[in-house]
Amino acid sequence: MNYDTFINLLFVRVPRADVTIALVALNILVFIGLAALSLSPLQIPSELLIRAGGNFALRVQDGEIWRLLTALFLHGGLLHVALNMFALYQAGQVVERLFGRLGFVVVYLGAGLLGNLASLWWRQGPVSIGASGAIFGVYGALLAYLTIQRGSVPVEVFREMRSGTLGFLGYSLFAGFAIAGIDNAAHLGGLFGGLILGAALAEPVQASRPVRWLALRTLAGLLAAGVVGGALWRATPDAAHELEVDTLYQQTVQRFALEDQELQREQGLLMEAVRTRRTSEAMALDNLERDLLPRWDRQVVQLSWRIAPPQREWQRRELIRYATARRDALKALLEGLQTRDAEAIERSRALQQEAESILVQMRLRKSVEEPER
Repeated sequence: MNYDTFINLLFVRVPRADVTIALVALNILVFIGLAALSLSPLQIPSELLIRAGGNFALRVQDGEIWRLLTALFLHGGLLHVALNMFALYQAGQVVERLFGRLGFVVVYLGAGLLGNLASLWWRQGPVSIGASGAIFGVYGALLAYLTIQRGSVPVEVFREMRSGTLGFLGYSLFAGFAIAGIDNAAHLGGLFGGLILGAALAEPVQASRPVRWLALRTLAGLLAAGVVGGALWRATPDAAHELEVDTLYQQTVQRFALEDQELQREQGLLMEAVRTRRTSEAMALDNLERDLLPRWDRQVVQLSWRIAPPQREWQRRELIRYATARRDALKALLEGLQTRDAEAIERSRALQQEAESILVQMRLRKSVEEPER
């Protein structure tokens, strides 16, 4: 088949890419509306994107599953919508003609939904928006068509389309990994969905119909996409539970920080009172043993029983080590003062230094893993 015949067959199949044009127009109109509401076209606030139907785990898992669809038509800024719509307009016209209008709608929405499910599975915190998952699906479907129906495409067209498609996918995925804030889970999920659906729906360009909907390959592909989507949904952590766990853990850490400061302050005041003879050593030791030491024990127990989010489990373990070192340092101090044992006193100092070292290492790790924005 030569180039002219191929192009003629495409335009006979779909004279005008109405679905692509409608999708581009709809995305731009929605963005204009959001920009007008926010008065900030360069950066739409997350709160407004959530209210408008963004893919936000707490809302989706609370029954608002429609957000998986509406999020495909929301964009976070002028550059975001401009780049996405340019890519959609370029590839959409070709893919719509290869798969027909209905086939293109199935590819676009199916891949977009899989992309949003992958995003939901990967991270439940921030709101996810944008057509990029669906657009990756469009390019994935094009790549699948070029692979399965290679004989339907002239050599020069095949090479041009393949290089353009691979170039777009490669650059976009690299940028997604290199630049913070880009939802690569949605990109990969959409790409995978597009590959599945594209392989399932692809028919030779000479065929009388763009898609044979009752063909075994078509039905198997649609079923496979549905199974993948269902698996992602079932595997997604419960965001509400995760939020509850994180909130309770943070409250425990905050209480521990306050109690840590108070215990060290009270211990310092008692030791100073003994040194200046404002209280007897016996009374100070009794206070340390009956009040401060049990409070340190309670802190160790509370940290040991509290469940931490997976990303903060290391912090919980280090806090337990820190609290244990502080408690053991107090025990050694009590032993040393009661028995006049110099070795116990020295052991207490060593444990206090160990606790300080744990604290410094925790702060260093936190500064590396959670840099200020």
